[in-house]
Amino acid sequence: AKTGRPKPQKLLPDGAMATALLAACILVAATAAGEPRKLRFKVNATEVQDSVVYAPGLFPLELRRQIAHYFADMPYDPYLETVTRTRKFGKYLLRDLASEPPMRLEYKGNHFIQTGDYNELVRQGKMALVRKYEEHDDGFFENPLVQAVLGFAARTFLSLGAKPGVPFELGLHTVRLTAPGMVTPEGVHCDGYDFVLSTVIDREGIEGGASLFYASKDQPPILEVPMEAGDAVVINDKALFHAVEGIRPAPGHAKGHRDVILLTGRPWPTDAQGNLIDDVALHLSQLEGSREAPEQAAPSEERNAEGAA
Repeated sequence: AKTGRPKPQKLLPDGAMATALLAACILVAATAAGEPRKLRFKVNATEVQDSVVYAPGLFPLELRRQIAHYFADMPYDPYLETVTRTRKFGKYLLRDLASEPPMRLEYKGNHFIQTGDYNELVRQGKMALVRKYEEHDDGFFENPLVQAVLGFAARTFLSLGAKPGVPFELGLHTVRLTAPGMVTPEGVHCDGYDFVLSTVIDREGIEGGASLFYASKDQPPILEVPMEAGDAVVINDKALFHAVEGIRPAPGHAKGHRDVILLTGRPWPTDAQGNLIDDVALHLSQLEGSREAPEQAAPSEERNAEGAA
């Protein structure tokens, strides 16, 4: 009999909270009374911390509607010419993940740095090492949906082993990708942070876009979650690799889009005396002659073939 590659375990938002075993993978259902539905996943059942926390339907439509307008008016991302993508980004300091709501973030700049150790396109010289984006509006963090995302992220980071009382670096991206497009053209990767959160705010006229998780880059995915509008997933970025399935127009649609909020997190770097280090300034001082950001411009019609991370 023919044998093929094993299919990844699929987590579907069907309302059932179950415990399942697949090879060395284990799913553990959330049990706390009053908690939203969550599925927790471990690459290795002997690990103390979970690798993935998936919350289907976490953010309801009435909450997501309060931020929908924000995605309709963002500047084009200039760093990949093969994608129709708009984006904003800011880097922020959160003094304590255990802070009482509302979450108050301190703005620390809008340079995004990702080395070739984590981004294959940067390693190949196809993407700038230093990317600078338009930052979020002043009132963005007062939005109820944004506060809900931040609160969920902080609680989940703590449940995955982050320490309270430790200054935390948060990188917050808002992204609209137009179909057809590859969401992660750098392929299977990790981002170089402790945690990564992704939540889908809207899916309009598209298919695809599932999140895929891998124990190693050269093996098939071991886990797939569908990522419908309102879903959220938090990844222990040190535990496994990940990618996102490309998106395509749904039948009857010439094009469509996928709006997401992405949040990266790690303890803020400090020196031997415990002072916060401005690692962006440190990188920039070492990057003389690195590729500068291109001028922002609307994409051409051919610019929707591949996609971006």
